[in-house]
Amino acid sequence: MVKPMVRVEPRDKQPGGKTPTKLLFLASLLALLCPTLGWAQESQIFRLVTFTSAGDSRLGATHGEGQADIVDVHNAIRYLMREQPGTVGDLPYIPADMKTLIEAGSTSISAVRRVYESITRLKASARFSEPGGDERIFHPPTSVRLLSPIPNPSKLFGLAGNYPREGEPARYPSIFLKSVSALIGHEDVIDLAGLVTEGVHEPELAFVIGKKAKNVPEARAFDYVVGYTICNDVTARDLPQGNHPTQGGNMRKGLDTFSPCGPYLTLKEDVPDPHNLAIESRLNGQAWELPNANTKYLTFKIPEIIAYLSQRITLMPGDIIATGVPRAVVPLRAGDTAEMTIERLGTLRNRVVAKR
Repeated sequence: MVKPMVRVEPRDKQPGGKTPTKLLFLASLLALLCPTLGWAQESQIFRLVTFTSAGDSRLGATHGEGQADIVDVHNAIRYLMREQPGTVGDLPYIPADMKTLIEAGSTSISAVRRVYESITRLKASARFSEPGGDERIFHPPTSVRLLSPIPNPSKLFGLAGNYPREGEPARYPSIFLKSVSALIGHEDVIDLAGLVTEGVHEPELAFVIGKKAKNVPEARAFDYVVGYTICNDVTARDLPQGNHPTQGGNMRKGLDTFSPCGPYLTLKEDVPDPHNLAIESRLNGQAWELPNANTKYLTFKIPEIIAYLSQRITLMPGDIIATGVPRAVVPLRAGDTAEMTIERLGTLRNRVVAKR
């Protein structure tokens, strides 16, 4: 978890500019408590996931930073309907996959949260008996495989140069498409496939479109966001390819496994300010320095990106848009483990291999 940095600036000062002793004490106390308070808040954040168990893709829910069980949403609904029908008797339609859930809208998404809260309360009350087998509800997080939260978006976008750079400021965002087949999930392997000796991994905030968007004004842009996740915009440094400029980054960034996303979809109501999230990167357990490692430094903010894109391309529910990487990028070679943490969104981890 990224621990927020807190700076307390008391408003009231004594004559001569000196800060009263009580305020100094309060400032020190808040600075000491902040990491603990931040952890407590993030440990309760609701998450949506797509996971596999015994080979089947399932819609799941959890909370926190990976310590809590993953709840199989539809098994939980069946259990509650049988054992506690009063808690779910008026549920709206809840689709079986994340993309269709997003298409169904906020009422269905809120219902998933209600199912999750109902089943976790029931388990805590000791009146719950785990069905197990194909009807299992609570899965230990280490017993399932997390896929990309939306494994099948219609589109996956990236942004280049969207943090401060030298030279003239850009007039428009530089947006490119990545192959949807590049998507993988948390703890999946990034495969250099014998085609690449060295790549780079790029920790990026990504937002997910919640409803069809065309010609959206900046003032209404957040109405079209359902939530946020982490994306690793992996790039090949030495991929053999043709020399025509139209090929360029599409191939270097679009190889299979070159877009890890996850671990979760965190709903926008649980991320009050997506433009002030700290970003951390680690390679093989060691922190990697990232200048401008906070989304507050984004050159083009989310409303500008949505307005620009939706004027040109119709955005659909479930589309993923990664907002760009702070400098500098992190080198990757076979045998490495890449981790990236974004405040309030969790930690995405992937190993690197080079299968031929």
